Amino acid sequence: MKKIALVLVAVALAALPVFADSVAGTWNVDGDVAGNPVKFTTVWKQDGETLSGTATLEGKETPVTGTAKDKAVTFEFDTVHEGTTYHLVFTGIVGDDGVLKGAIAVAGVEGTFTATKQ
Repeated sequence: MKKIALVLVAVALAALPVFADSVAGTWNVDGDVAGNPVKFTTVWKQDGETLSGTATLEGKETPVTGTAKDKAVTFEFDTVHEGTTYHLVFTGIVGDDGVLKGAIAVAGVEGTFTATKQ
């Protein structure tokens, strides 16, 4: 009987990280880079540690790629602003409250962001 209980506990614990680490879904991102607001919505699918999806900025949808491991999330995409293409890289940690907070790197400048899941 103890073996069955131990096996059930082990199976339950093994399944927890799969559910706890999922960041798939729709996120509202709000940030700032050198006084410039960064605000958009992104939708992710997650396959293991790999993220894919889209970000909608200024009414335009752009592909997003990234990774999610444990509570660490990195995602990136290209966007065009006033005729110039910028590559944005977001790195952050999902807190116990479910909010993703971190840094934005773009064109040699850094900023910060917060993202909440809908």
